[in-house]
Amino acid sequence: MRTTMFSRMSRRLLAVTAVTAAAGASWAGIASAAQAPASGSGNLFASVTQSGTLTAGGGVTGVSHLGTGQYELTFSQDVSGCAYVATTINAYSQALQAYTAGGHASPDGVYVETKNQGGGLTDGPFNLVVDCGQPGSSYAVVGYTANLVRSSSGVTLSSLGIGRYDVTFPASVKGCAYLATVGDPGNALVYNPNGVYTGSSSNPDQVYIETKNTGGGLSAGIPFHLAVICPGAASTHVAVVGATGLATRGSALTSSYLSSTGQYAVVTNKDLSACATVATRGSVNTSVPYTPATVEVVPGPASNTVGIQVRDLLAFGGNLNSQSFHAAAVC
Repeated sequence: MRTTMFSRMSRRLLAVTAVTAAAGASWAGIASAAQAPASGSGNLFASVTQSGTLTAGGGVTGVSHLGTGQYELTFSQDVSGCAYVATTINAYSQALQAYTAGGHASPDGVYVETKNQGGGLTDGPFNLVVDCGQPGSSYAVVGYTANLVRSSSGVTLSSLGIGRYDVTFPASVKGCAYLATVGDPGNALVYNPNGVYTGSSSNPDQVYIETKNTGGGLSAGIPFHLAVICPGAASTHVAVVGATGLATRGSALTSSYLSSTGQYAVVTNKDLSACATVATRGSVNTSVPYTPATVEVVPGPASNTVGIQVRDLLAFGGNLNSQSFHAAAVC
């Protein structure tokens, strides 16, 4: 039924818009970047299956499946000074969540864990975007003690209380998408599953952040990576989408709709099959992203679309729920 609804809605819209592994361990499942469609945009991104196969990527030289729910991606450059944001691709009846850290093998690497909401490592497909502050994007990496570990130039951090932050950039970011992932600021592990949520501030130069535990309560000591991706970023399509499915801001020729409860599609004017989409539960304005939820990527009804699925946290039943989100398809 979901596919039928997506297809019907898409046809109408398109018509209108015409590590834990030791250093000496064997790394099985290595996938060469040559196996995936190549990107000439200069963007650093990857789409990876649950077995560790690269299906799309930019700047990726290899993927290693280290163990259950543990992956290491290697890029063609040093990415140790960047931010890493990831979103799982739906593969189970309930959502997984992705967590990031610096590479465990080299400064060219990014480590990703996929976990169920109880904190257990579980193999799962995911998309990853590495933000190094390329034109049209900015980033910040925040540590366990509400400290700014690294960022693009001119960024500052303010702690507003337990689990609440303002990240201030040197220029307006009010037209951009705010993507965030719980992640270690170095190359250690993130042991406890938690969530990070984004929103706007009354200051157009700021991004508002909340970090919450699995029960939805504000919690301190949760590190995160934040990527701010704007419509001017090369080979990228961003959308900030309200609960009703309408995009409140985003890239030109990019729109969205709600097909059924918690099921969205983002529609662009380009083929997205060789791209990686990341998404974050976040408000579209200065309102607090009160309702915690998981966000996963699902197949879109056409090659120029991507699906987004939003669910309540498992602690609240894990049901599909229509909530606002930020998304970026990076190609």
